[in-house]
Order: sequence, then C-alpha cells, then structure tokens
Amino acid sequence: MVTASDRSVYVRALASFGELTRSDVEEGLAIVQPLSYAPRTWLLRAGERATRASIVVHGLVRELFVLSDGTERTKAFVHEGGITGSLADLLSGGPSRGCIVAEEPTRVLSFEYGDFLALASRRPRWEAIRVAVLERLLAAKAEREHELLGLDAAARYARFGERYPGLEARIAGRHLASYLGITPEHLSRLRRRRTLATR
Repeated sequence: MVTASDRSVYVRALASFGELTRSDVEEGLAIVQPLSYAPRTWLLRAGERATRASIVVHGLVRELFVLSDGTERTKAFVHEGGITGSLADLLSGGPSRGCIVAEEPTRVLSFEYGDFLALASRRPRWEAIRVAVLERLLAAKAEREHELLGLDAAARYARFGERYPGLEARIAGRHLASYLGITPEHLSRLRRRRTLATR
C-alpha cells in the first residue's frame, strides 16, 4: 500500500521535472508498486530483461556494471527522491547490461516502464515529465563522461562530494573508489590529503 510518506516523496521527486495536477498524481500513483529490499538485494541483474523503474522513498541503491571476472564498476548512487532504472536497457528491450543493487534497507515505488509510457501518451503533463526525465538523464550522462575523461582523480572526488553531499559515510570505500575509477589505496591517499588540507 502506498503510504502518506511514499506519496510525499513521490510528489517532491516529480516536482523537479514539471507540474502535475492532483488527478495526474493519482493516475501516476495507480501504476506504482511499493517494494522493499534488504541490503545486497538485486533490483536488476545483468542478463535479465529490464522492465521497471523506481523512485527511491528511503535507502540507497547502486547502479553498476559487473565485468566477466566479477569486478564491479559503479555507475551511480541513487538515494531518497531519486529515480533508478537502467534506461538504455529499458529502451533496448534486450538482456540488461546494467545492474542495480540495494546498499541499505531500501523502499521504492516501482512501476513498469510500459505503463509509464502509456500514461505519458494520454496525459500531456506526464509526457512533459517523461521528456524532462530523459533530458536530465542525458545531461547527467554527459557530466559523468566529462568527469571520467576530463578530470583527474582529485577533481572527481571533489565533484562526488558536491553531487552527493553526506553520502560518503553511507557507502563502502571500495564502491566509492569504483565510482571514481581509482583503487581503494588511491582513495585512501585522497582522503588523507583532504584531511590535511582541512586542518
């Protein structure tokens, strides 16, 4: 059942993409399913068909790729109010290349992507939300590419702190290092350097 807290997070999350009427919100809530995940539970594994996206009500999920040797490459972290779902895999309809895993006890409002497209096709405000979400995701992808290809490790670490304030304490160092594209040892050096700089 969708709770008052779920509804509040849902409305706030969507408000950053555009304006919805009360009836729009009710139609949107009609297609969501509240789901809860324990830490280290997979929302999506590589090879599965991606069909769902979710708004995180509370908790934290990590989006990643798993290499053939089991090495993980972290793509993004999604916390309260954020939207998670492997868009490229949703669009392709083929086996998923990406993975999503809960890093904390996590509650989401999940929905079938096909239901969302159907909603957008009949409600103009939802269509505007759909376009705004896509634009935001494309901008985030371009920014992430710039960080990985155009910034050094120290600058990427600083940018992480700006993008995810307060999140570092909630995630394992190895996952942060993977996100930054560095080794855990290099991350330790960056942390020591930051500590010395703030003394």
